[in-house]
Amino acid sequence: MTHDADFTTGVVAMDTLGRRRFAPEFKRELVERTLQPGASVAGIALAHRINANQLFKWRRHYLKDRNAPAGPPGPTLLPVAMTPALAAPAREATVSAPPGTITIELGGTRVQVKGSVDAATLRTVLASLKGP
Repeated sequence: MTHDADFTTGVVAMDTLGRRRFAPEFKRELVERTLQPGASVAGIALAHRINANQLFKWRRHYLKDRNAPAGPPGPTLLPVAMTPALAAPAREATVSAPPGTITIELGGTRVQVKGSVDAATLRTVLASLKGP
């Protein structure tokens, strides 16, 4: 039967507990078969009398090793171009406008706020005009 022939070719040794040890080439060959389009990991494992979970584990290790970088990443050098320093544009002096007047009319009541008023004070005035 072909199952036995395929099964025995990958076994390298048996340990004292009766667990099979497989050749790395055999593992790699089975994993590469699972990576083919339309391949069934469970079917390949069954054909070689291997637990599908074991084959998935081999596959994870194979893909991890294949995608691992060859070594630690080295420093990356970026291109740098030196240009003469540009003079900062002269800022125009900001002249603060004189405080203005805010006129508020609510329900027949008129309130005028002159000068600079902070937001908290203005909220207090509006809340008192609004009433309870």
